[in-house]
Amino acid sequence: MVRKYGKVLVLMGGWSNEREISLISGKSVLDSLISSGVDAHELILDKKNIELIKEISPDRVFIALHGEGGEDGEIQSYLDRFSIPYTGSSSSSSEICMNKRKTKLKLLENKFQTPKYLKIENNSEIKFIEKNFSYPFVVKPSSEGSSIGVFIVDNKYEFYDAVEENRKISEDFIVEQYIDGEEYTVGIINDLALPSIKLKPPGKFYDYDAKYKSSEMQYICPSGLDIEKEKEIKEISINCFKTLECRGWGRVDIILDRKYNPWIIEINTVPGMTKHSLLPMAAKEFGIDFSELVLKILDSSFK
Repeated sequence: MVRKYGKVLVLMGGWSNEREISLISGKSVLDSLISSGVDAHELILDKKNIELIKEISPDRVFIALHGEGGEDGEIQSYLDRFSIPYTGSSSSSSEICMNKRKTKLKLLENKFQTPKYLKIENNSEIKFIEKNFSYPFVVKPSSEGSSIGVFIVDNKYEFYDAVEENRKISEDFIVEQYIDGEEYTVGIINDLALPSIKLKPPGKFYDYDAKYKSSEMQYICPSGLDIEKEKEIKEISINCFKTLECRGWGRVDIILDRKYNPWIIEINTVPGMTKHSLLPMAAKEFGIDFSELVLKILDSSFK
């Protein structure tokens, strides 16, 4: 069965702020493919060696790049130019999902519930923001992953600090309505919604430190939701995935507010793929081990 894949190139690294996480994901994927008997090779990508993809001449590519360059449609567009099949969503879908403003526009057009937002312009007045958003509210970049640059602010001074920090990494960032509730994530593989995971961070929210550094972060899978609510957020996640024309695999992040109403926060088109990441965790709960999951994702390269 594995012979049908031909030469598979695993792209990892890249040039985003999530490069180090991508290297871990990519190595886990590479090791798994080799263990499964796939003719798999790696390329630690940067802006200077992208032409090596053509020289390697793979039959298909497993994209394990997170953030800018990997999740925003850039590498997908490059591969499309040379008709090289790849895992996951198309360039256009990736580009929309990577940008939180574009994602929200699409979601709102299709009647999904997502927190209201406002792009922060250089001349944005704090009084205008305070008129439209009550504290606390969220400040975050439009096109970063791993919760990089995300702040929950309680007053205008924290807002100024958050804006200052965001300007170090992006020129495009937003204010977003804060939803008081509990965080969940639903992994998707092809047309299957995996068991939801409840996220219990030690701080205010599931930030970068909670994801990658904290020993107190709790992941609860199965999440403990009742059957009807679990079914509801799975259906919402699948419908959201299809509406945004995503393909193959991904993860939908949701907050259930205090009345248990679901709010879509964002869609990840290249989720983490370490053996401790959320998508593999949900797959394992469903009965899909890591090696099988990697092959199922690779199957999405057959368009």
